[in-house]
Amino acid sequence: MNVTTTGIALAALLTFGFGAQQPPATPLIHAKSSRRLIIRNAMVIYGNAKPPYGPVDIVVQDGLIAYIGPPDSLAGSAVTIPTSPRSTDTVIDATGKYVMPGIVNAHMHWHEEREPGIAQPIQYERNLYLAAGVTTVREVGGDFDKSKRWQAESNAHTIIAPRILVYPFVSKGRTGSPVEIRSWIRDIKQKGADGLKIIGMDRDQLEAIMDEAHTLNMRTATHIAVEETTAKDYAELGVNSIEHFYGVADAALNGAQNFPPDMSYSNEIHRFGRAGELYAQSDPAKLHKIIDLMVEKHVAWDPTFSIYEASRDLVRAQNQPWFRDYLHPSMEEYFRGSLDNHGSYFLGWTSTQEAKWKQQYRIWMDAVLEFAHKGGLVTTGDDAGYIYSLYGFGISRELELQEEAGFQPLEVIEHATWNGAKLLGMEDRIGKVREGFIADLLVVNGNPLENLKVLNPYGADVMLLNGKPASNYSPLGVNDKATGAHGGGIEWTIKDGIPYHVPTLMREVKDMVSRARAQRVRSTAGQP
Repeated sequence: MNVTTTGIALAALLTFGFGAQQPPATPLIHAKSSRRLIIRNAMVIYGNAKPPYGPVDIVVQDGLIAYIGPPDSLAGSAVTIPTSPRSTDTVIDATGKYVMPGIVNAHMHWHEEREPGIAQPIQYERNLYLAAGVTTVREVGGDFDKSKRWQAESNAHTIIAPRILVYPFVSKGRTGSPVEIRSWIRDIKQKGADGLKIIGMDRDQLEAIMDEAHTLNMRTATHIAVEETTAKDYAELGVNSIEHFYGVADAALNGAQNFPPDMSYSNEIHRFGRAGELYAQSDPAKLHKIIDLMVEKHVAWDPTFSIYEASRDLVRAQNQPWFRDYLHPSMEEYFRGSLDNHGSYFLGWTSTQEAKWKQQYRIWMDAVLEFAHKGGLVTTGDDAGYIYSLYGFGISRELELQEEAGFQPLEVIEHATWNGAKLLGMEDRIGKVREGFIADLLVVNGNPLENLKVLNPYGADVMLLNGKPASNYSPLGVNDKATGAHGGGIEWTIKDGIPYHVPTLMREVKDMVSRARAQRVRSTAGQP
């Protein structure tokens, strides 16, 4: 199909985000597979923290990257690029744009309903994740049977969705003998689980789970919670990744965390309020030692900074500009303060609680940075659908917060791509813009190394210098005119060589939200 998209002209730049007056039409190549896809004239961010290079052409054949380089270097190659594309070729013009690997979201959940009685279409979340550049997700806990079905449908390309790996919950409840626990893990493996998401275990239970997981060659992730076991136990027993912040500072305390006598862990105001005091109570020397142990035992850390950010700045979290068009009413109701909904604990949230969480972030981010600098594997996940974090937008914010933690943008993109692939054991297939790898690619309007915000589905504010996009560090002459515009955004998310047009995905999300809001109004008014 001889279809070519436009370059980064101003008209194209302004088609993203709320700066758009008229959303672009859906290109014919959207969600269509083709024998050969050619991405022309792209700057490439490889994925493993090497500097970008280009411009080059990228040729995708049968879903794999077949060639990267200038068109005139193909002599003698099995891959040929004609000067004028054949009618069977799909062509994307990436002039002035950057191409990088698809993002691995290492911690997420699917939800078909958030607020009881208000259905939320699963396609809403799929579109948002693809629009944020996520081509592979690790679902850590959810409806196992549905997730396995969606996994198969995604692999067969009968649904529009990222690639899915399924890690079901393993939590307290199956508290029998080691023999019974081992049988439980074998049953999970036999049903087709890709790994385990472990939460809240005593040491003897954890020993049986981890030993059987190793026997079965199953990967493991853990949300440690406040339990008998800490990051020290999980590292010693060989867990693959630690999620969030739990368990690490717990292992560095001098005794137990200083909880007040009226503490109830079942009360989420208590739970999350006191969680914000955890890292300040840890012993710095012990914290360095537990970080060393995690590195030594090759434990990855998936910090999910973005999911807890509302705790340090509630007003910001409640007023995200993309909520206006993209917040589904089921999600909106779920976010409201209610102890019935996990993560909706903002009832009388105080300035003191926010201050403690800000202090926590400083120590936590420093710990993750130290972990990485000592050789630890850091990945990206968003855990969205809770605590004012919206699917897709959460992973974009995660990248920004990792930069805040002290990582360079090139490192952040490595965490989101190549490191994620290594965590999943897929480093031989995804995570790099490399010949022979699966064509999971993003075509980005703008340079994410200059501004990670251009990866946000909402787009970003950009500077126009004399009417053309420019860096805001550009020198200004006496007669130059600088103005602002809304641009950026991922234009194409390519999964398995199939291009998905991000403005189309976002338009569909907006339509889903509009219909759900209209139905909500009719329902509350008593109309059919």
